Amino acid sequence: MVNWHQRGQQTMRQIKNTTLLFFLSLGLIQSLKAQIVTLSGDIYEYATYYVNSFDLNTGATNVQIFRYQLHSDEYPIAVKIWFRASMVSPSLGINAQTTIIEIETRLFDLQAPLILDNRDISSETAIIYDMASPPNSIELTGQVIESLDPSQADAILQSVLTTGRIADGEYTFEIQVKSESDQVYVSDSKTIVVQSPVSINLEMPGGVLSDTLDNVIYSTFPIFQWFSQSCNGCESYIRVAQYNSDVHSSLEDAIEDQRVLPFDQTEDWYLIDNINSFQYPFSGAYPLEEGKVYGWQVMMTLPTTSGAEEMASSIFAFKIGVAGTVETTGAISSPILMTLQQALGDDQFNAFFGSGNELQGYTPTGQLEINGINVDEAMVNYLLNQILSNTYQVQSITVE
Repeated sequence: MVNWHQRGQQTMRQIKNTTLLFFLSLGLIQSLKAQIVTLSGDIYEYATYYVNSFDLNTGATNVQIFRYQLHSDEYPIAVKIWFRASMVSPSLGINAQTTIIEIETRLFDLQAPLILDNRDISSETAIIYDMASPPNSIELTGQVIESLDPSQADAILQSVLTTGRIADGEYTFEIQVKSESDQVYVSDSKTIVVQSPVSINLEMPGGVLSDTLDNVIYSTFPIFQWFSQSCNGCESYIRVAQYNSDVHSSLEDAIEDQRVLPFDQTEDWYLIDNINSFQYPFSGAYPLEEGKVYGWQVMMTLPTTSGAEEMASSIFAFKIGVAGTVETTGAISSPILMTLQQALGDDQFNAFFGSGNELQGYTPTGQLEINGINVDEAMVNYLLNQILSNTYQVQSITVE
């Protein structure tokens, strides 16, 4: 005989147990659900990092290294911020990652999105405000975990004393947002190769002022070439000025007087791409004239943790030759042939125009065509200058 009362009690117990397990499972799922914390922003790059930008005792810095917006999908959330700057500099014998500064803040409650700036993080207490309306105040206090010890790295100390800045190398900046149990919610890092330019070496056209007879060119749209090391965030500038010996005592005097580039005389320099060559522009500048002497100079601005620094080259002088005249012994007088010789190189040029070859003594008539279209000398010079700058490549040459 079935005992329906006992079976009913057993069924109720099973239902209760199942219900309890269900709620326990829900609670477990909710406890395992991780809050989503995000960082939107960046770590900034500089060409030079000066050691006096960092207080190795407190971790404070007066330079913006990073700026982020910290955001969570749920509030409030307890977080702490960890930051480390480290370096590798083989030139100083530092071949392993060496900490410059490592600091971590105390735990604080995040109740709304927050602008996170490294300048607010140090062992000293700072009061910052989140983006709530009205904003909530946050007491931010950090603790220095590790910092650069000059006594353990004499090479770094000597470099700092000599140049006032940290040496060239690889610099790594890391940031982490952690929980109370050191779980990393979100992180970001960037390694920056620092190689500060030491000089700008002009190559062509020109040279010293006394050698302008040996620095004659036959193009009014010359390509200026120089060498400098590339650097993060640097900007390059150029300026060109006419030199008149009746007015100017030096190239420096001429280039500070009146410039043909830039055209606007309120501007001291003409901003160009961060490259090592530049063609004189067809517009936005005064035209260069035959028979005149000019000086040119290049400058770079370097972003550093102590502000922008300027580095200028020496000044080269060159002369624009007059077509049909010879100013140096054995020089080719045709501007087109002069530029063509530069574009082809001496060996290839002489194979056609040299002594005993097919085009010896050839002089352009001035009637110029490109692909059956009549063009002027400026257009031909432009195309040849594109070859000189490696913008165009010569694939083959035929003579008709």
